[in-house]
Amino acid sequence: MPKSMLQQGAPVSRDQLRQEIQRTVREAQAAAEKAAKAAADQGSGSGRIIVGPAGTTVVGVPGFPEPRIPPEAKEISIAFFIMIGAIIVGLPLMRAIARRIERGTPQPAQMSNEVRQQLQQISASVDAIAIEVERISEGQRFTTKMLSERSREGTA
Repeated sequence: MPKSMLQQGAPVSRDQLRQEIQRTVREAQAAAEKAAKAAADQGSGSGRIIVGPAGTTVVGVPGFPEPRIPPEAKEISIAFFIMIGAIIVGLPLMRAIARRIERGTPQPAQMSNEVRQQLQQISASVDAIAIEVERISEGQRFTTKMLSERSREGTA
């Protein structure tokens, strides 16, 4: 392989440098393809060969299967994301419920004296109305009884 212009120490222009780089890349690709072909010929054909952009070659090892994701991993990942969602939603709810339990039952609001007096007046008025209704119903029963006795006396 001849020495490059850079190694010789000669002054190099931009076009010469570009041509030198392109030539080096072509040589590296040719060497990588040659190595890949040689590896494929040596192996049973089950190895993987990948030629990278810089001419790097990766050869898979025959007899070892390619790494695969097991089917259970899909179910596990779905369960994981559902659990994360439940934690994100459930944690604030549980904290709110715990705070409410810690506070206990709220104390009833205190009534003002004005409202208390009005309720007592309404209660007294309802009691008075109930007594008057009872008197009216007693009077009606008495009147009904008298009328029924008179009608018996008149028919007898």
